[in-house]
Amino acid sequence: MQNSCEQIYSMLTPQERAAIAEIEATTSVLSIVTRMTRMRFAAIAKFDNSDWIVCSAHDIGDIGINAGETLPVEMTLCSDFLTDPQALLLPDIRQSPRHQIRPVVKQYGLESYVGVPILLPDGTLYGALCALDSKPVLFENPDLAETLHLFARLIGCIFFGNGRLTDR
Repeated sequence: MQNSCEQIYSMLTPQERAAIAEIEATTSVLSIVTRMTRMRFAAIAKFDNSDWIVCSAHDIGDIGINAGETLPVEMTLCSDFLTDPQALLLPDIRQSPRHQIRPVVKQYGLESYVGVPILLPDGTLYGALCALDSKPVLFENPDLAETLHLFARLIGCIFFGNGRLTDR
């Protein structure tokens, strides 16, 4: 006899099952990112023309940025990835004159940020995996940037594999 999950899954199309798996996978990644960084917010964001669009968010610190929200990409810290697709670690944003003046920092009272670009398997920049907090956070893990790059690569592969990006 099938359990209730198997019964439900048997009634879903392959596309619906893929969408559910995608949501579960990205939610788990964001939860792990907040634990690894000791930050209270993590998100997957998409760059679309001139906007930064939140695809998924894990907000245990009530930062107030929700899935579906958009900001002009040039206001965000993630905009650095448009010109330099390298990890950006800012344990105390106030120590970075270039970043402390970004409107998003003041709007959400941000003190710390870490982010990496999400690249698709073909090398196209999709968006960013980022974590942030309204308090300074020390990054003690020397492998943090590399681990976040691996998660971002996984996210890019999941999105690409499930066909979510073909009509960007």
